[in-house]
Amino acid sequence: MQPVSPRALRFHVAVLAAAGLASFAGEPTARAQQPASTSGGLEEVIVTAQKREQNLQEIGISLSAVSGSDLADLGVVNATDITKSMPAVVLTQPNGPSSFSLAIRGVVQNDFADHQESPAAIYVDDVYVSQMIGLAFSTFDIDRVEVLRGPQGTLFGRNATGGLAHFISRRPTDEPSGYMDVTFGQRNLLRIEGGFGGALTDGIDGRISFQTNHYDPLFKNVFGPASDAENGNDWGLRGQLLFKLPDSSQLLLLGRLSRTDVHAGSWETLTTMNIAPGIDVVAGPNDNPYGTCLGCNASGLPPSGPFAIRDSISGFTRLKGGGLTAKYTRDLNGTALTVIGDYTSLRKDYQEDSDASPVTLFQFFNGSKVNQESVEARLNGGAKKFNWTAGVYGLRIDGSYYEGWLGPTFFTAQEFNDPANPNPNTPKYFGIPGVWPFGTAPYWNDSVPDPGTGAYPATRSPYELKTTSYAGFGQLEYRFSDLIGFTLGARVTSDKKDYHFTWFPYEYFPLSTTGATIQLTRLAGLPLSLDYSNSRSDTLFTGKAQLDFHVAPDVLTYVGVNRGVKGGGYTAPLFPLFINDKTTLTFRPERLTSYEAGFKSEYLDHRLRLNGAAYYYDYKDYQALIYTVSLEQLIVNADARHVGAELEGEWAPTAAWRFGAGVAYVDAVVKDVDTRGNGVHADYTPGNAPRWSANALARYTFPLGSGHLALQVDGNYLSRFWFNLSDLPVVEQAAFGVANVRANYSPASGKFEIGVSLENLADKHYGTMGFDNTSINGLAQVYPGMPRWFKAHINYHF
Repeated sequence: MQPVSPRALRFHVAVLAAAGLASFAGEPTARAQQPASTSGGLEEVIVTAQKREQNLQEIGISLSAVSGSDLADLGVVNATDITKSMPAVVLTQPNGPSSFSLAIRGVVQNDFADHQESPAAIYVDDVYVSQMIGLAFSTFDIDRVEVLRGPQGTLFGRNATGGLAHFISRRPTDEPSGYMDVTFGQRNLLRIEGGFGGALTDGIDGRISFQTNHYDPLFKNVFGPASDAENGNDWGLRGQLLFKLPDSSQLLLLGRLSRTDVHAGSWETLTTMNIAPGIDVVAGPNDNPYGTCLGCNASGLPPSGPFAIRDSISGFTRLKGGGLTAKYTRDLNGTALTVIGDYTSLRKDYQEDSDASPVTLFQFFNGSKVNQESVEARLNGGAKKFNWTAGVYGLRIDGSYYEGWLGPTFFTAQEFNDPANPNPNTPKYFGIPGVWPFGTAPYWNDSVPDPGTGAYPATRSPYELKTTSYAGFGQLEYRFSDLIGFTLGARVTSDKKDYHFTWFPYEYFPLSTTGATIQLTRLAGLPLSLDYSNSRSDTLFTGKAQLDFHVAPDVLTYVGVNRGVKGGGYTAPLFPLFINDKTTLTFRPERLTSYEAGFKSEYLDHRLRLNGAAYYYDYKDYQALIYTVSLEQLIVNADARHVGAELEGEWAPTAAWRFGAGVAYVDAVVKDVDTRGNGVHADYTPGNAPRWSANALARYTFPLGSGHLALQVDGNYLSRFWFNLSDLPVVEQAAFGVANVRANYSPASGKFEIGVSLENLADKHYGTMGFDNTSINGLAQVYPGMPRWFKAHINYHF
């Protein structure tokens, strides 16, 4: 963990002082968020989706909640695994294993630049996680996960346009409890997690939780000096102290640490070719578009095949995370006060072999160093007929980022912009002046050092983004009668961003032990020949108006209008030389107005639960990610519309049987957008937005000997989708489904559990992210999902 800055220390002292001053009057309203049994076969699920405890079935929100035990039954070990059990929630991985985001109802952000925030917000223990690397964590000692679909801007604020996922850890109690789980399996998998807690002394409860995870590489490097890659090597640690203060108020302190250090940046490849302006397709086995060999890319290599690489330099992902959270709760004569302060530090360094060849043509890298501080203070009051919430929120994100690449591809420097350069204005190379003069452009299969220095070309773009955000919010819930209820909420946010971008070409020495470089000069006469600095301030409004109808004791219907927003921002271009107009580097806030109707229902004495919703999204200034030249990303504003519906069901006909299923339909269109920056406008489907998604589970538990055996089959399905906005065949993923089987045995004591699982039973091969690198060396990158994997575990709990 990085040292806590003096500013962060002062921030926490202020939060704790405020909590202490408030601790002289009243009782807390918080209690353990454990499910309570109903008279039927399904448990009552208590959630905090509206910043207070409520039965999931009493909330007019499309919401999925999965308990910690159910997460374990589904084999969920990473935050991204929650997509296995929820419809309309899809994983996207802009940088393979180093950054993640969720696409909820087709609302997604898949820019690989680290500074971009996702419109599907992530919260961990009441704290907003602004960075996409913040989702790269293991789930351990989790109480539950709540996923809210649709705009949640009123109570949760900025960047919850598409919805949010909230991961909630198991809290300390005064009862001694704990568990230890050891999982082992194929690829030398060894994962250990545990949690232990109880009363430390009178009035102080504690809990400590941990996990460590290791497995062998998934990818084999079949040709080239780089190592095998995509292994597991990470750990996490969480500690909590719960102070029961005078007058029954409470203060929870939570600290966390995590580390990841793996060989990464591996991509499978397909040979691709351009057949028309802006149209790239997958080449056939008898095509030879680059004159190298049949079915081969411009570097003379055939498609890689599953889990195979041919890399020249070992890629890596190195993540460091740490943070401190203070949460104070009390009851002020029937009004609940909650104050949450947090400091989070995140570090990332990532590198991949994007050209996927043994020669260093284009080795992409990026990273970040981010410190985030936030504080929220809110009041909740009311009773059954009338409830209200009001609060204020502040957020500061101080981010330093970098991106760039090693290799001659798209390299340019003023030192080489002269007639003596043998590679000037190469037609196949977009007519770029000042290109690398050694070797032959467009550098499909050679990387030649500078004969004068022995160094190789590279380009680096450091940039900074500082975000300051303040908000005030409120929500009223009023029941006119047992039949009709009304919800009205609003939030206003002031968002300020200060941005500074620079870049420079340089030469590097691959064998240098000191990281020696020779910095060169940016090409003159470009819009970005000088640094780019800018600031923007946005005032953002979100709101909600909804009617609820309790048409029967166990049937709730609702209809409402909800508005979500995502703040404006800036693009960090990978190839600065292709930016012709600096004004295109900034984009406006996006606004989503949702019209939604839904229902929550239970039948058969609470043994059957059916929940559903249908919606229409009217998007204004949707922040669309396009690629203008190769991987040159640019975010532009365009209008969009989404139409969809989802249905979830659970059925427990007897104590032995448990069934669950969900299905979602999303028809999303981004309107009149130029996806290649060439003046051709059309309508496109957003990336990672399959029209259909589904999940299902069946579990049968029966006595065996003195204990019980549970047999389970579960799985999920996604229809065809694209990895970006182009709708091109080279970034298309065909429909696929993944099924898993599991068996768990618990002896009579109930303290042990032994289990086995076979995940991805049919060894289905599919992609979770892809990029079109046709203009680099004639290929498309695909990052695959997990292969078939046998695992076994032993669990002890008390």
